[in-house]
Amino acid sequence: MAKAAKIIAILLAALVLLVVIAAVLVQTQWAREKIEDELSQRLDGRAVEIGSLEVDWGFPLGVSVGDVEVANPAWAEHPYMLKLDAMQAKLEVGALLTGDLRLQSLELDQPEIHLDRQADGRSNWAALTPDESSSDSTSPIQPDIIRIQNGRLTYRDAGLDAEVTLDIATTDNGAGQRQLAIEGSGNVQGKPLTLSLRGEPPAQALASDAPYAVTLTGQLGEIQARFSGEAKQLPQLASLNGRLTVSAPDSAELMAFDHPAIDIPAFDFSTRLKRDGPRWALEDIDLKTGESHLTGALTLDKGDTPELTVRMQGDRLDLNRWGVMRLLSVDSNDTPADATGDQQSLQQRAQKLLRPLRRYRGEVDLSLDKLLYGDSILSDIVLKGSLAEQRLDIERLHAAQGDGTISASGSFDLTESSLSGTLDLTIEELDLGRALEPMGYPKLGTLDGDLHAKLGQNSARLSDTHLRYENPARDLWIDVDATATESGLQLMGNARRNGVPLHFELEVGALDELLNDRPYPIEGTIRTRESELTVDGTITDPLQFSAADLAVSLKGPNPANLNALTGLSLPSLTSYQLRGQLLWEDQQLRLLGLRAQWGESDLSGDIRLSLAGRPMLWVNLHSNTLHTSDLKAPDTPTDPNDGRVFSDESLGLDALRDRDAIVRYEADNMMTKAIPLNAVKFKVELDEGVLVADPLTLAIGKGKANGRLRLDVRPQQPTGELQLDITSVNLSPVLREADLPQVAQDSAGTMGGQLDLTFEGQSLGAMAADLDGKLELAMSGGKLDMLAVELLGLDAGEAAVAALADSDQVDMNCAYLRFVSNQGTASLAQLYINTSDSNITGGGEIDLGSEQLDLAFETRAKDFSLLSGNSPIQLKGTLSDPQVSVVSDQLIARVLASVAGALIAPPLAILPWVEAGLGEGSGVGCRKALAEFEQGSAS
Repeated sequence: MAKAAKIIAILLAALVLLVVIAAVLVQTQWAREKIEDELSQRLDGRAVEIGSLEVDWGFPLGVSVGDVEVANPAWAEHPYMLKLDAMQAKLEVGALLTGDLRLQSLELDQPEIHLDRQADGRSNWAALTPDESSSDSTSPIQPDIIRIQNGRLTYRDAGLDAEVTLDIATTDNGAGQRQLAIEGSGNVQGKPLTLSLRGEPPAQALASDAPYAVTLTGQLGEIQARFSGEAKQLPQLASLNGRLTVSAPDSAELMAFDHPAIDIPAFDFSTRLKRDGPRWALEDIDLKTGESHLTGALTLDKGDTPELTVRMQGDRLDLNRWGVMRLLSVDSNDTPADATGDQQSLQQRAQKLLRPLRRYRGEVDLSLDKLLYGDSILSDIVLKGSLAEQRLDIERLHAAQGDGTISASGSFDLTESSLSGTLDLTIEELDLGRALEPMGYPKLGTLDGDLHAKLGQNSARLSDTHLRYENPARDLWIDVDATATESGLQLMGNARRNGVPLHFELEVGALDELLNDRPYPIEGTIRTRESELTVDGTITDPLQFSAADLAVSLKGPNPANLNALTGLSLPSLTSYQLRGQLLWEDQQLRLLGLRAQWGESDLSGDIRLSLAGRPMLWVNLHSNTLHTSDLKAPDTPTDPNDGRVFSDESLGLDALRDRDAIVRYEADNMMTKAIPLNAVKFKVELDEGVLVADPLTLAIGKGKANGRLRLDVRPQQPTGELQLDITSVNLSPVLREADLPQVAQDSAGTMGGQLDLTFEGQSLGAMAADLDGKLELAMSGGKLDMLAVELLGLDAGEAAVAALADSDQVDMNCAYLRFVSNQGTASLAQLYINTSDSNITGGGEIDLGSEQLDLAFETRAKDFSLLSGNSPIQLKGTLSDPQVSVVSDQLIARVLASVAGALIAPPLAILPWVEAGLGEGSGVGCRKALAEFEQGSAS
């Protein structure tokens, strides 16, 4: 309003002055054109037209103009800035003769003024406004009487998304004086706006020092306002004194005065508004909204050094009703990034917050019974402090939260580029989770203790600082003493995580370094029971742990001892030690240059884990030597399924459903007594719950085994497939490397075979009980007695050989077996063992669910003219404890009757292996047996 009134006055003054000058000179067409040109030049060349010009030569002098039009810039929405049907002015001739312009009256008929401001700040009135620094605040015209007939002013501001239309007129107040009347309507940011102003005669409005009584009422959306009082020095409003009331009903809509929007709840606000030049004051403030009631006063002096004084008290303030928490959330998300793309550091945010305070002076005395924000409540809030000469003094800051409190005092020097001063903080059982949950930190615990800090421009020191942090939800407890050192801080204390005690001794950087975005140094040791972690490196923004670069070294008796502490599923191994470089940045954890040693085994390589979205693991590891005996700690308790080969303990396959992985592993030498291997190499890919190991390569002797494993863990009962091809496996060198030299010498042989299985279940026991598929193995050479001992154990092996053979030492030419499994029942479909003087065959079943054996074996002499004392045997018991017994021919016949051709044991069973190449690893012995069969068939 003040800006619009000033522009109108300037425009009319220029028009009147030029008209008077021209009229005095001559009343001609040339005079009108001269006036138009002069006004056009003042308006940066815009078109100006004056339809008529008349002069009444009398006392007073009368001047009339009609049909005046002043064009707008081309970018403005309306074509004209000013349209005026008629203007009549009466001037004092005596004042005019002395060079002074003094109007007795000014009448305006249907004036229209259209003001427009673009989003980029351009306005159509900029050419008319004088230098804002000018000290001359007198009105360009000061008429005694102003009469306006059907005036209209429109104002459009694209930046504020506002459009307002004002109808302006002067009316007779019944006492012979003209009264100013303005009615306005429009919208601001999509909300309807209405205005109504009633004032004293316009002549008083333009007087420089006379008080001007005015009543203004307005409504923006559902928000209603009223001011009733006096103003001076219109239109500048240099002085105000009146009562201001603002209210909104329960149905008040959300308002967006700026971005982001702020909520306007139902409220009633009243105050006495005073202005005296640069000093604004709100006295007798009374604000009621919901259950909140605040009273007090606020003063702002906008002088060379702005000064703000706040004295407020209230029973309750609910920030949720004003949308402050949503506002803070948007501000946090919109925090600008620095040049490197990182978010602003705590130091940058503190400097940004404090920088504006250097220009101000002020005092604050605030007390509040309750403060509500989010789902949190603080009570007994007190803030007393002052700001002067760029020094901030906090006399008292106090807040309570249930049984917890926080109290602080201190002073800070704001003249430096960084924060300096002292801070004393006392915290008693403050629940940080409840206090900071609305800011996005819901899982914090309780803090208790004292902190005394002295901050300098390039230093920060702590003294007598002891803090205790406890988070029962995370089973975390920390007790720390902090002491300043020459290079930074020394942190010593104890902690407990998931019931595991910890002791730490750390040397970290200076406290002021903690507040910036540069890497923060940390070095020291963390011990838990017999395990020890040593770290040396940096952490960026430790409060948020945004990045880390640490050389780590870890040693202990068993990695599984750390599972309770870390929440991981580390394997149970023998004593170990490892080292590597741990990197964390952009939600990605990397362990580079890993070197690990446990027992007689070693491991090296790199590990990378991404936690951005669905977890993804990349592993590339290598072992020079891997002893399978090292994969289990010596003191590991025996399996609760003791006596079983296939354990019923869950394999934990559910953990594979919510992550993906690519794992590459290679062992140059792998030592195991159960399956003597030379080397292992495989690649595993886990994608959306489907694990595929392909290739899967095992080096055994001079031969190899190539396979593929597929495991689908998406169903409640995971399903899997396993294929394995075994070729040219020479057992002698393998058994020799496995510390079995005698077995290697006596049972030297070459083996080959094929495995094709499908299964289902959460454990090895469940998978075995559901097993479908087949197993075929062939072996050339070796000793029958040693093979039986290896397969069945010492007692059962010796008993089986004694029953089936005439000698303790039986040379084998060829051995072949084929198992077919259906839903966990493995049938011995074919068994053929060829020795120098006999053939051994067999049949029966193995229940893989119960691991019960029911097998029978029988020896047939090659030369039937020879009498043989060999006896059939039956193999009962379990896989882990087989029992051998000699049975009658009738019983063995019944057992083997279900296996077609078992008693004949034709050597044709191995013919496809030899001819197709599958049995190349079966060696010379099997070829000899095949030739023997063909020779016998020919005869």
